[in-house]
Formats: sequence, structure tokens, C-alpha cells
Amino acid sequence: MIRIALTQLTPPETKEKSLENIENYARLASKNHADLVVFPEYYMCYYKGIKPADEAENIHGGYVQSLEKISQKYKIDIITGIHEKYENRIYDTAVYINKYSGISSFYRKTHLYDAFGFKESDLYSHGNGPFDIFKINDFKIGMVICYDIRFPEIFRNYSLNSADLIVIISGWFSGPVKEEQWLNLVSVRALENTVYVASSNLVGGDFTGIST
Repeated sequence: MIRIALTQLTPPETKEKSLENIENYARLASKNHADLVVFPEYYMCYYKGIKPADEAENIHGGYVQSLEKISQKYKIDIITGIHEKYENRIYDTAVYINKYSGISSFYRKTHLYDAFGFKESDLYSHGNGPFDIFKINDFKIGMVICYDIRFPEIFRNYSLNSADLIVIISGWFSGPVKEEQWLNLVSVRALENTVYVASSNLVGGDFTGIST
């Protein structure tokens, strides 16, 4: 059994505010006996006109080190989104922080959202996994990010490698029937792969919410 706290939050404009919020919700989730607390995509910081390259850090940089301290302090695992800098490239990355061992897994967004006038590939490089599976309380878990949900192959790969749960962190943009799209896609990916799916989504302004 695993107990998960899914957040649905407006994006913080600074890393300092992000860490303050993460600590507050980690404390609350731990108090309610959650094993894992999940935050959305972009939760390192996000604002109009953001250039992720200006905010990005190494995966072992100060921001992630602060996440590790929060995880250890409240004895709760954390999944959240960061702007990652690696070998002069910028990635939209999900990190898994284990309360005992610190950063234990990460996933770089594979499918960037280039549609309807928005070109995410101008901001980030395409990732290619790694498609790690990690365990919490014997639950085997994989991670994906937002627009990846439109492509079933990643989910099937996790399923074929015996994942029990796939966690999605997202900043799903609002628009006509976008809420219905999200709910349908989450349900379909769970049903077609016989896995649990849990999602944490940004809310407010450009974003739909509907964490599930």
C-alpha cells in the first residue's frame, strides 16, 4: 500500500516561494501519513515570459539539495518538476527525492509541446528518459511529464517493466474541452496498461487543474 498526496497549485514565480510552498505541503502531507507528495511540472518556478535557461540548475544543485533537506526533515518522499541544466542543454525534468537517500531518480520530458502557436522546443531540449522504475513500499513507480500523456509508448514501456503506478506531473494548458481531454487521457492510460495513474497539475491562469 502507498499513500499519496497530490497537490494542485498555482505556479510560484521564484525558487524561494517554491521551496516555501513545498515545505508547507510536505509538512501537511507527512502529518496526514502520506508516503509521497507530488508537485506539478514547472514547480521550480514559472512566470510569463520565463526563460528556463535563466533559472535552470544542475540536478545536484542548490534547489534539489533544499528538496532533499525538506524530504529528510518531514520523512516524506517528493516528486516535483525542475528546470534542469545538463551539458549546456536545458531539460524539463521530474525528480524523485527519497527521504533517506535524496535524489534517487529523474525523468526528462520526451515529447515537448509544439502546437497551437506554442513551441516548447524553443525553451527545452527533448529528453530521452531515463525510464527508471523505483520503489516506494514495494510499489514500482515510473514518471512522465504532461504532454507525454498523448503518446502511449512510454506508458506501455513502464507497464511491460512491471510498473504498478505511473506518476504524471503536468502544467496542462486550459482551453476548449481541455479538461475533458485530460480526464480521458489519464483514464485511458491507466486502463490500457492495467496500472494506477496519479497526476499533479498546475491550476489558475493558463492551467486546468484537475489533479487525479
